[in-house]
Amino acid sequence: MLKYLAFMFLLVSFSVKADYSIKGTIEPGHNYSWIILYKIEKGKQVYVEKATVTSGEFKFDLAKGASVGIYRAYYQMENNLYVEFIFNNENLNFSFDPDKPHETIAFISSDENQIYQGYLKNTETKQKQIDSLQVVFFKTKEEQQIKKIQKEYKKRNGELEKIQRDYEKRSEGKLVYSFIKANAKSNASVPFTKPQNYLDYIKAHFFDTIDFNNKVLSNATFINDKLLDYTFYLTQADNQEARNILQKKAIDDIVSRLNNNFEVLSHFEDSILFNYLQMENKEMTDYVIDTYYNKLPKEYQDGALLFRIKSAMKTAIGVNAPDFSWQENGTSKNLYELIGHDYYMVVFFSSGCPHCKQEIPEFHEFIKEFGNIKILAIGLEDNSQKDWEIMVKDYTEFTNILDLKKWDSQKAKDYGVTAIPSYFLLDKNKVIVAKPNDVEELKEMFQPR
Repeated sequence: MLKYLAFMFLLVSFSVKADYSIKGTIEPGHNYSWIILYKIEKGKQVYVEKATVTSGEFKFDLAKGASVGIYRAYYQMENNLYVEFIFNNENLNFSFDPDKPHETIAFISSDENQIYQGYLKNTETKQKQIDSLQVVFFKTKEEQQIKKIQKEYKKRNGELEKIQRDYEKRSEGKLVYSFIKANAKSNASVPFTKPQNYLDYIKAHFFDTIDFNNKVLSNATFINDKLLDYTFYLTQADNQEARNILQKKAIDDIVSRLNNNFEVLSHFEDSILFNYLQMENKEMTDYVIDTYYNKLPKEYQDGALLFRIKSAMKTAIGVNAPDFSWQENGTSKNLYELIGHDYYMVVFFSSGCPHCKQEIPEFHEFIKEFGNIKILAIGLEDNSQKDWEIMVKDYTEFTNILDLKKWDSQKAKDYGVTAIPSYFLLDKNKVIVAKPNDVEELKEMFQPR
C-alpha cells in the first residue's frame, strides 16, 4: 500500500510539473525582492503569478496550455516599471537592467523574442538614417546635393524594405509575424521638400499595414498604442484650442476606420478618455462621450470611468466651480453671491488631519498678506466642533465653514475631494483657475513673474 501511495505521489508530482519556464536575471547592483507576471488580454493586464527574486534571479512556471501572447513582468508597480515579452509555448531566459528595461533586455533563449528584438533594432536603425536624410533634404538647395541625398535616400529605403521582407519570411508561422507585419514602415519613394507634405504623408499611410481585426494585435496593446499615437502625437499645435480641433478629426477618422469593432473601439475610447481626464480637458471628454462613447453597446462601456470623469470634470480647470451655501451669523450665504475680490480660494481640511495641522497654519500665514483673495475654509469634521473651533480661532481673515458630515459632505462630494488639505483657486467669476497640490505649489503660483 505504501509503495502504491509513493507511486501515486510521484505521478501527481510529475503531472503538475511546469511545461515552460520564464527565467530572468536583473543586472547586479539592484535589490528587488519580487516580480509579478501579467498577461495582456484584450488590452488589459491579467494577473498570472508572483515570483521571488533571489540574488537578482527569478523564475515563473507556466503549465501546458498557458495562453500565448504578450506578457509583462513588473518589478516596481508604483513607477510602472516592467519588461515585456512574447510567450508562444517556449522557454524564455533573459536579462535586463531595471534602470533601462526596454533598451537593455537581452534574450538568451526564445526564438520569438530574439527575432522580434533583432527586427526592431535593425529597422529602427535604418529608419533613423532615412529620417535624417529627410531632415537634411528640407534644408538643401544646391542641385548636386539634392541628387546625392535622393540617391542615398532611395538606397536606404530599399535596404529597409529588404529587412522587412527578410524578417517577415523568417517569422512566418510564429506569433511575432503579426507584429512584424504590422510594424512595417511606410516611406515615400523620394524625400519631400516641405515638412507639411511629409507629415501629411505619414498621416495618410499611418495605418497601411495594420489589420484592425487581427486578434493577436488587438489582444495585446499594439493597435491601441498606434491609435493613441495617431490621436496625440500627430496632432501637434501651438495652443489647446487648435490641438482639440485636430484631435477631434483624428478620433473621427479612427472611429470610421474601426467601423463596429466594438472591442477595439471601447479600449481606444477608454484610453483617450483616461488621458483627457488626466489633462482635465473637459471639452474633449464631453466630445468623446457624447459623440461616441454613449453610443457603444452598454457591455462595452465602463460605468466607473464615466462616473469618475463626471465627478472630476465638475472641478476641472476652466469650469465654473460648484456653488455651495453655509450659515453665517444666522444668515444663509452662498459662494456665487460673493463679490469684491479678484480671487476666491476654497480650502478643505480637518482638525483631525495631522497633515492639515501642519500645512493650514503655514497656508494662513502666507495667504493673509494678499488682500485681493477671499478664503473659504471648509472644515470637514465628524462631531469635532470643539477641535475645529480651536484650530480656526486665529484664522479671522477666513470665512470658516463647519461641515460635520466629514466625507459624506455634499460640498466635498461636489468638489471631488478625496484627500485633505485640498485647494481650489477661483477667479472673480468663480471659474476654477488652479488646483495646487500643496502649500508649496500654491506659494509658487503667487510668486512675481
